[in-house]
Order: sequence, then structure tokens, then C-alpha cells
Amino acid sequence: MSGKSEGEGRGGGAVPTGGGEVTAVSTDAVDETLKTRTMDEAPVGITIADATMSDMPLVYANAAFERMTGYPPAYAVGRNCRFLQGEGTRTEPVERMRDAIEAGEPTTVELRNYRRNGEQFWNEVTIAPLRDDEGAITHYVGFQQDVTRRKRAERAAVRYAARVERERAAQEFLLERLDGVVADVTAAVAEARRRSDLEGGVVEGLAATYAGAWLGGYEPADETLHRRAVAGETPDSRDRISLGADAEDRVETAVAQSVADGRVTIRALDDGAAPTAVAAIPLHYGDATYGAVCVFARSDSEFDDHERAVLTALGRTVATGINTLESQRTLRGSEVVELQFTLMTHPLVAVAEALEGRLAYAGRVADRDQPTALFECAGATGEAVRAAVGENDAVDLLAVLVDGDDGCLVELTVTADDLRTLLADHGAELRALRAESGVARATVEVAQESLARSMADIVLDRFDGADLVGYRNRERRDETDREFVARLRDALTDRQHAALLRAYRSGYFEWPHEATGEDLASAMGVCRSTFHEHLRAAQRKLIEAVLDSQPN
Repeated sequence: MSGKSEGEGRGGGAVPTGGGEVTAVSTDAVDETLKTRTMDEAPVGITIADATMSDMPLVYANAAFERMTGYPPAYAVGRNCRFLQGEGTRTEPVERMRDAIEAGEPTTVELRNYRRNGEQFWNEVTIAPLRDDEGAITHYVGFQQDVTRRKRAERAAVRYAARVERERAAQEFLLERLDGVVADVTAAVAEARRRSDLEGGVVEGLAATYAGAWLGGYEPADETLHRRAVAGETPDSRDRISLGADAEDRVETAVAQSVADGRVTIRALDDGAAPTAVAAIPLHYGDATYGAVCVFARSDSEFDDHERAVLTALGRTVATGINTLESQRTLRGSEVVELQFTLMTHPLVAVAEALEGRLAYAGRVADRDQPTALFECAGATGEAVRAAVGENDAVDLLAVLVDGDDGCLVELTVTADDLRTLLADHGAELRALRAESGVARATVEVAQESLARSMADIVLDRFDGADLVGYRNRERRDETDREFVARLRDALTDRQHAALLRAYRSGYFEWPHEATGEDLASAMGVCRSTFHEHLRAAQRKLIEAVLDSQPN
């Protein structure tokens, strides 16, 4: 028997103490030199403080501590490690370390410390007490690790999460708020039967979400907007806003720029003003300018990029609604503005010159995928029209309906018709168009005075050699059914009216015929050919009255 107890003299391990605790033990295989090298070359900072002295000065600091803090052991030894602290060091983790030392317990804290060059860094410090054989604390060992990168990443993640949460909350608030204004404005546009109703509903809908709003109609004669509807809180009560270079304040400047650029323009108002910001929304439909809407906010932050996009879409919706109502007004209105233009560069002018004849508009046709119209060609055959159109890339011939030596009726489409686009944008109707002798003469009707002036300005600017040769307001009264019948009756001769009435009442237009042409001719006391001549003349006048009473 060797006499040694179990575990004694082994290469290292852990043995239970008398109290049952497991504690690490050193062995002869690990000498003091190796322990010292291990501490000196450890990748983390290691310090040892003397707990028997009142200020607990350091008695050891390894190389990693110097690399991390810039302080060599020669400086650190003999000083309390508080020399690493500075004005940015929070008191809470320092007090936690002090409380752990007083309680004789280990602890881990994160401190904002300072390197020797004054640079801040985050130091994760773990301290633990060392006891002698009697259990008294003689030293405190400290482990320091630079966790600056980790703390920065954590803080960046916190800031990012907070920003995402703020943006999410802002988006939810914006969507909830804009849902209301979009619904209100869209409903006002969809439900309006008159322009004044639309304009009033739009500003009421905007004022329900923002501080207030007003809508101005464009007056090209004096380059101004005339206030047509207002709701909520607005900076002033003026009736007119200048769009010229003499704009006097930020509201006028915003409105003028929005109408000129065709984009929503946002401006902060004067300091101390209420409301504090304005968004000017242009009302453009194609080339037609209907005016602008000014929306006023109580806070500059109400108008962000998302809001600008929504306001732009609302402006297009309002302008489309106004265009629809103005187009309907043109069709049914009692008063219209009639414009007459001469155009030197319209595509049909070149066709008429090639024919050495005249093209006259005879009505719009709407049963094809592309807009087409009928034209009477005096003194030209269908073959001549086909040849003339074949040399013109801007005009297509779709059909020859009537062909003769003295003229023909053809169906044409102008593939790039700026005039047709302008008519649609301004809610206007083409009443006549004749091309001959190197010039086209067009007559159009527009329901609103300001739109008529706007269209005139654009035509004169866009078409080379264009001229406005006629401009007048005139009454247009809708014809009642009784008046239409009376007009038709006046157009028919007694024989034509009798033939038409007998044919209709006797079932002649049904198939199979309830009465024959011979029966009706006999009843009228005429031959069959004469009856058919009267009937065809009556039918032609009836169709002519119906088609001529409709807009082209």
C-alpha cells in the first residue's frame, strides 16, 4: 500500500470537500510559472485587487488589459481600477459592483469606460472574490472584455426596431386618416350631378381630415383662380388667387407652381400662422386646366411623401369628375360657347389637297376599336380617296360607303389626332370640320367659358398657322318630343306622312308583312311604285331628323 489517499498525486481534477462541495485543485503537473503565463497571455483582461487594503489597489494586470485600455501594468498596479471611469460612466453598474464586493459575492456588469487616449469603450467586467484557508476574502479577481461592437449592434438594433415601430405606427395612422379622405372625396365625385355639388363635396371631405380646403376654378383671361368652394379653416377669405409672376404670398406661389408644373406643391406658411402648411393640388385633365385645390394642415408633418402621392391621385379623380360633368353639360346645356378655328396643319388638309377637292365631316362612328368619322368627299371617287390617303401616314381609310363620279362617302380615322384629344380633355363637341384649299375649318362647342378660353389658347399654341376666327356664346335649347314630332311633320308632305302612317299601322314593317305594298298603294289610290317612292322619302326624312338631332 502506498499509503496515499484516493485522488492524491493524480494529474488534476476536482475532489469533494468535507462539506460536500466540489472545488478545483492544483496538481504538481501545473506549476506556478505555467499559471502565471496563462494569466499573462489570456485573451481577456485580467486584474487582481488587494481586498485587504481600504482602496483595493490592483496588484496585477495582464497584457490583454493593457491592449484593451492602453494602460500598462506599471501604471495600473497600485491604483484602484476606477481610473478607467469618466463622466460617461453610469453610477448604477458601479454601485452594483460595490454592493457585490460588500456582500462578498461575484457579479458581472457592463460599464462605459475610457482608454488611456480618452476614447470611450464598453467594458464587460466580471469580479469574483478569492479567499484564504480561513475563508476571509483577500483579493478580488477581475475579468475585462471589450464589448463595444456588441453594444453598438444592440443599440443599432434597438434604434432600428424603434424606427420601424414609429414608421409602422405612422403608416397605420396615415392609412386610417387617408382612408377617410379618399372615401369622402371619391364619393363626392361619384355622386355629384352638378359641378357645384362635386366641388362642395370635395372640400368638405378634405376639411374632415385636414384643417380646411378650398377649390378654385381656372380663369385663363386674367390668369387667376376664382374661389368656388371652401370648407374648414383657411388662412383668408379672398375670392381670387393670382397665377402670374406677381404672386404675393406662399399660398399664391404654391398654387401658381402646381398649376404650371402639374404636380402637388407643398409650402410651409409664415411662422405663427394657423394653419401651418398648404398643399396645392392641380386639377388637370389631359391638356385641360380646371383649377386647383388648396389643402391646409395644422402641422407640417401631415404632408409626407405618401400623402403627396394620395393627394396627386385625388387631384386626378376630381379633374376626371369635373371633365365628365362638363361633357354632360355640353350635351344637354342650354348655353354653349361656339369656337371656330382655321387649321393649316391638320392631317385632313393634306388629303384634301391631294384630292384637289373638299372633305366635309358627316358624323362620328363609334362601333370600332378606334375613333372614326364619316366624311363626304365632293368631286372625288373612292379610288381617288384611297390613293390620297395611301400617301398620308396620319390618316387611314376604313371603308368607302358611297362611290360616284361626283363624290363619295368614306369612313376615315386620323391616327394621331391632337384635335380629338383636346376636345375630349375639354369636354367639347365637334360640330363641323371641312378641309379644302389648304386649310381646315373646325367648329366646336364647349359648355364652360373658362374651358373654351383654355382650349383656344392651346389650339393656337399647338397648331402651326392656327387662327381663332369665331367665338360666341349662344343658346341651345333641348327640343321636346312634341317639338320634334311637329318639326318632322312639317318636313313630310301629306302623301309621305300618309304612306308612313298607313305602313306603320297596318303592320307593313313586320315580317311576314301583315299588309303588302299593293294593298297600301290601292288604299291610297296610287300605283305600287308611287307608294314606295313616298314611303322611302318619308323614311329618309325620319332618319335624317333623328340623326341630325344628336351630337356628332
